[in-house]
Amino acid sequence: MKKLLYWIQNARAYALPQSVLPAIVALLLPVGEEGYSLPLGLLAILIVAIAHLSMNLFDDYFDFQTRGNEIREELEQQGERARIAKSPYLVSGEATPRQLFLVASLFALTALALGLIIVWQRGPVPLYIAGVAGFLGYFYSGRPLRLSYHGLGELIIGVVFGPLLMCGVFYSAVGHLNSEILYLSCAIGLLVINILFTHSILDYKPDIANGKRTLAAVLRRPALNLTACALFNFLPYLLILWAVATHAMAPPFLITLLLIPLSVNLFYLMIQFCHHPEKEFSRKWWFGPIEHWDQIQEAGLGWFAIRWFYARNILQWFSLLVILCSIIA
Repeated sequence: MKKLLYWIQNARAYALPQSVLPAIVALLLPVGEEGYSLPLGLLAILIVAIAHLSMNLFDDYFDFQTRGNEIREELEQQGERARIAKSPYLVSGEATPRQLFLVASLFALTALALGLIIVWQRGPVPLYIAGVAGFLGYFYSGRPLRLSYHGLGELIIGVVFGPLLMCGVFYSAVGHLNSEILYLSCAIGLLVINILFTHSILDYKPDIANGKRTLAAVLRRPALNLTACALFNFLPYLLILWAVATHAMAPPFLITLLLIPLSVNLFYLMIQFCHHPEKEFSRKWWFGPIEHWDQIQEAGLGWFAIRWFYARNILQWFSLLVILCSIIA
């Protein structure tokens, strides 16, 4: 159990809300429909969590094959802001790359084995969805495709954690799909992309030096990056407005628009980072929870954490409001 908890921590369990909350949304939306199965839906959420941890470990494994940490340290020494020491458990020698690959594979095989239960009950559709998600997740940073190194990483994670994840859980729970889950999964997928894109803007220089072509690196110019940032921040709300206007979703879902001021505030912080990266911002209560804040401040990473956790928290609050709306509707 101690070893399991150790690897769960290394797999960045703090990021699980990115996948688990959208999965819960997909679980609760079809409650009351004919053929609904809560046990199958809960099993799908467990599979999502295990697969998410596996993806994070595989990402660490493949990224460690490059000079990522050395480059971050070099940039830090040159006075550039860089988030250093990714995968500290590998850097310190606590675990070996071989052990990491083995554990990541075990997590993935566990998710696959549990998924066969759902396939037995619901047919092959969940398997197709999981197959596409697994392919994209592995080759996100895995050779030979290394999709995240060619400007596709953010978009892929948005598709995996949005439409694929949510449609997979929804289908597992009720055995079909509808327009409501399609609109919501796309909106949430965009907010997931926003988390990754915020990350890639903040890690722009280390990624460029490391040869990793994130979407921010492909766009390069601050104006283009901020345009994309605005798109990922605000398009989810436009999707909700359109879905309600066309009667694809019920009016209570408009409550999610209450989060627009927070997205505006996050966008402002990203503008400041692109044009005045040296400017400091104190933590505000509306930024939401930031785990291990004291250690983050001590490491001098507040500039990174405030923005990244803010993007993550907006996704969490959006998901919670959708859950509330689905209950009301």
